[in-house]
Amino acid sequence: MSVAATAAVLAFLLPACGGDGQPGGNGPAASASLDPEADLRKQRLTVSNWDGYLPKDLPARFKSAVGTPMTVAKHSTNEEIVAKLTASADSGIDVAFVSGQYAQALAAQGLLEPIHHDLVPHLKNLDPLAARLAHDKGNVFSVPYTWGTTGLCYRKDLVGHAPDSWNDLLKPRAAVKGKATMLKTERWLFLPAQKALGYSVNTTDEQQLARVKKLLLAAKDGLLAYDDTTFGDRLRSGEAVLAEAWDGWCPTDDKGIGFLGDAATAYTRIVTEVTAG
Repeated sequence: MSVAATAAVLAFLLPACGGDGQPGGNGPAASASLDPEADLRKQRLTVSNWDGYLPKDLPARFKSAVGTPMTVAKHSTNEEIVAKLTASADSGIDVAFVSGQYAQALAAQGLLEPIHHDLVPHLKNLDPLAARLAHDKGNVFSVPYTWGTTGLCYRKDLVGHAPDSWNDLLKPRAAVKGKATMLKTERWLFLPAQKALGYSVNTTDEQQLARVKKLLLAAKDGLLAYDDTTFGDRLRSGEAVLAEAWDGWCPTDDKGIGFLGDAATAYTRIVTEVTAG
C-alpha cells in the first residue's frame, strides 16, 4: 500500500491588513522595524494547535525562558482555525498550526508575515529537505514542525484480516462494511482513491479527478462516517474497525489496534505553525 506524506511547517500571520494586504497598511516597513532587543515581557503570545501537539507545561516553560505569558487554544480542524484567522482583521491568535496547503492559501491572500531568518538561529538545525517543500521553497512563510504518515488504523481483533491496501477502505469486506471511517478534510478525503488508482495526491488532471470522485462516491455507502477527530474513540469502542488516520492520532497504545503506514514512503503530514505579528 502506498502511503501519502505531508510536512509540518511554520508560517507568520499578519495581525491586521491595510489597503495593500500589509500589516496596518504600513507595508514592508512594518517588518523592517522589528526590534530583536524588544522587551518580550511586555508582549503576550496566543497559540492555537491541535490537542496533544504541544507539551502541557510549554506555557510555563516559555514564560520562564522568555518572560512572555503564553496562552494555548485548541482547534479540531484546519477549517476551524482558518475561519478564525480570516474572520476579522485581528483574530487575537499569534501562532496557529495548520496543514501546508492552508498555509499556502493564507500566504496567497497576503495574510502571512515572512519569517525573519536572522532572528531564528535554530533554523540551521532543520534537515535541508525542509527548505524544499513545494508549497514554500526557502521557508519564506513556513518551517516544518512535525512529520507523520497517513494510513490505515484498525482493530486487529475485529477487522477480520490484515489490511494492506486503500481498497480495504474503499471496497470493504463484509466485516468492515459500515464500520469504517475516512478523514473528511478534502486533502485526505481524496487521498485513498488517488493512491488506489495510482495517481499523484497532487493531480490536477480533470479526468483523473473525475475517476477519483466516482470511486469516493461508490465507497460512501460502505462507510460509518467521515471523521477527522473521533475515529480513535470509535476504534477503541468497537463502533469502527478500520479508519483512515494520521499515525499520531491512531491509538496504538492499545495493543489491539494496529497502524499500516511506512515512514519511508510516507505521505508526509504538514502541520503549519502560523504566527500573527
